[in-house]
Amino acid sequence: MTTVEDIKGFLVTPITLQPSKHYKEEEIKHYIYIKKHQSQNNKELSERSLFLINPPINSNLFNVRNFFKTISKESLIENFLINNENLDYEINLTKLTTDLYDQDENQDQEDIKLPNGTGLVVFVDKSAANLAFTKLKKYVKNLTKNERSLYQWNFNELEPASIRFINSYKKDMLSIPETSKAVSLALEEFEKREAASLEQLQDLKETVDEDGFTLVVGKNRKTKKGILENIDNVNKFTQESDDKKKERKEKQDFYRFQIRDRKKMEMNELLKKFREDTERIKELKHKKRFRPY
Repeated sequence: MTTVEDIKGFLVTPITLQPSKHYKEEEIKHYIYIKKHQSQNNKELSERSLFLINPPINSNLFNVRNFFKTISKESLIENFLINNENLDYEINLTKLTTDLYDQDENQDQEDIKLPNGTGLVVFVDKSAANLAFTKLKKYVKNLTKNERSLYQWNFNELEPASIRFINSYKKDMLSIPETSKAVSLALEEFEKREAASLEQLQDLKETVDEDGFTLVVGKNRKTKKGILENIDNVNKFTQESDDKKKERKEKQDFYRFQIRDRKKMEMNELLKKFREDTERIKELKHKKRFRPY
């Protein structure tokens, strides 16, 4: 039976899981799909990271380091990022019902967003990540010859997985006093943002620009963000129009230059042909064979 080693660029990496008390004699096989991380947002991080699909549940930095230490001792791991969120995502209703939040706010402080069931192994440098991936390929290649060399992934926890999940879920649930406190804080924050936004809006109304104009606010534009979005759209349209004019001018200049060169080449070709014909006529006259009619 042939073993699949690669699926759409992902290295199929089989392991065995730590035996449970219910399946002590049965081997539990698990597959992790690994490839080099690719991201346009943070190229420096992506170059020294490996992207994992389907890592074992409850994976952490400790057991990930143990696994890669067995595969490649020289590859040092700096961090392991995983999405531990359940499907009950926290939804910020304020952001959905108001435009008091600026789009770029806290953008630089956002953590890396990973899909559910995935993880990111971050190595100390690019060479460590490349070496680890090369050794992983050798590990998978050797498994086709010897299935007994499968790595056993240990969770280092004695309690069953069901108990671990129940305890983890309970930690995420807030008590009634904690929920009440969180709601109160959210309402206070909303009121502060609303007051600050209205104050900034009033400042915009009273501001006189260099040309002596003041900002006119329509009845449908109640917040600073709504006004600034409209201004940004106008500025963006103006910039795009200027860029198109500049690009069109550059193209015209280029085509003129190209046409001049082409005409010059054509004239040179015609001149060359004329001279060749003149020489040929002279030669025919000399031989008395020139008959124009």
